[in-house]
Amino acid sequence: MMKVVYVGDNRNRGNFGCRATSTALSQLISKKNEIVGVVSGKYTNFDNGELFFHKIYTKKFYEKLGRIKNWDSLKTGFYLFARMIKRHKYFFSNFDFIGYDLDKSIDNLLRCLPANPNLKEFDLTQYDFDALVVNGEGSFIFATPPWRECLVEMMLMHWALKMGKKVYYLNGMLSDDPYTATNMKTIEIAKELFAKCEVVQIREYESLDYAKKYFPNSHIELRPDALFTWYKYINDGFNINNGRYFMGPSGATDSTFNSYDFTKEYICVAGSSSLSLETKDKDKIVMTYCNLVNKLKTLKKEIYVVEVCEGDYFLREVAEKTNTKLIPIDTPIIAAGKILANARAFVSGRYHPAILASLGGTPCVFMASNSHKTKSLQELLKYENVVEYPVLPSDEEIMSIVQDTSIVIQGGDETRDKIRNRAKELCDNAQTISELIK
Repeated sequence: MMKVVYVGDNRNRGNFGCRATSTALSQLISKKNEIVGVVSGKYTNFDNGELFFHKIYTKKFYEKLGRIKNWDSLKTGFYLFARMIKRHKYFFSNFDFIGYDLDKSIDNLLRCLPANPNLKEFDLTQYDFDALVVNGEGSFIFATPPWRECLVEMMLMHWALKMGKKVYYLNGMLSDDPYTATNMKTIEIAKELFAKCEVVQIREYESLDYAKKYFPNSHIELRPDALFTWYKYINDGFNINNGRYFMGPSGATDSTFNSYDFTKEYICVAGSSSLSLETKDKDKIVMTYCNLVNKLKTLKKEIYVVEVCEGDYFLREVAEKTNTKLIPIDTPIIAAGKILANARAFVSGRYHPAILASLGGTPCVFMASNSHKTKSLQELLKYENVVEYPVLPSDEEIMSIVQDTSIVIQGGDETRDKIRNRAKELCDNAQTISELIK
């Protein structure tokens, strides 16, 4: 048994996938090991904890700031001022501790911690541990500019290796960004780190090809996403029949109590991880999804729009405009998974929610995402026809989505059994992730 620091535990986020797969991987790690420290996803990305940093300041200066009585309030003001000055060039600037130089990033972090105590979980020197396990999930997309989360996690991997600890990269996807150039500088850093890892475990075939291309000197293992191990929860015989007992605070409306009936056939619709990259025009997004939802209603099934991620906030407006029921983001995750898994079809550009749906045999009609993941998931599930619709489909493409949705629903139990049986195979394979940590 090893003492493990778990990096990338994203259960702090509302995102269905972050909550579910982070928990599933934690369960696998804990089978034979003890988790003694956790680095959450709270401050690794766009939310950096209202970081107060500038490269010119000394540790003594940060210590003095940390002793100021009302420092937390003052820090917020300084942070907002720095963001205003730098605007969209704030990250990786003189106001950010992280950058391509990982040693310098570690030094920057340690120096500024006295004035940023909320980042204390990043400090690996506080843990008595044997190994660092990174939940790779979707953070290693080699975009330009780089994803901040990717660099922060690589900094921690580098730091642990310097300390003589074992490092495991698990449950990961490796991909280009469809909207920007491949970031070879980030890839070169990852290449050196991955070569020193005990294992680099990726979750589907396209990531495997990517790993073989860019990281040939690494110990690469293919295992399905840890979330597939939740087959046992989704198929435990407990049915979600209505919305009365299972909605979070934002879903506790009169309609939730009175009219959410999951015993009748229904279709679920969610957004895509690439919507914010595709356009900043919220009105266009809302209009497109209103059109999609209204056209799907011609199939004479109840429609539920599912807010699976913070990025799907626009679905609240879609639900209101189209008089459609909403499954909100704060729905308990097992209940949310069962709702998706019992749908007749799921239309979405979301990866982990599609896995939750597949665990119950729900066929999915996929839209594009921020990587290859919605395409590669279809390949992993052995879909006969691998199709990805645009994240903002045209009127003609929406009609094709409706037609495909009708076809998969007509497949009935035969289609559902095929998907569920494949999900069970992937569940059994994903269970072996725990054996990689040794």
